[in-house]
Amino acid sequence: MTQLIDDQLLGAVLRGSPPPQRDVPLYTTGYFYVRLCQAVLASSTAAGVLSSPFNSLPHELRERATSALLELPEEIGLVSLRELGPVIGQLRVRHDLNILGMEVLAAAVYLEADVYLSASSPRLEEALRRESRPVEVLA
Repeated sequence: MTQLIDDQLLGAVLRGSPPPQRDVPLYTTGYFYVRLCQAVLASSTAAGVLSSPFNSLPHELRERATSALLELPEEIGLVSLRELGPVIGQLRVRHDLNILGMEVLAAAVYLEADVYLSASSPRLEEALRRESRPVEVLA
């Protein structure tokens, strides 16, 4: 089994929280990673849902989490669009999602991953189920 996590869960892992499943390969997507980088690195206040958990950390922990964000730890996988491009092309015929959703769906199919989301996304969740990929929304 492999697990695929969204940007909020990735942020939590980088700040020291355990992933949804222990001892299971952990992946995220390029768009989730980019969204987290944009939110955290462009933020100087604690306003955003992605940046505020980083900004509220004590300085030393924030520096450690930001360093992990700048260079993802080896244990967090990231699938290249080189591999996902053809999968996205094939899945596009069956699913009408935005590019972020298509990347998640393609990565889940490519990795045969269980998907963990921090917020509900009904269209993505339905597409994942139609492709026989387990999805769970963690509150």
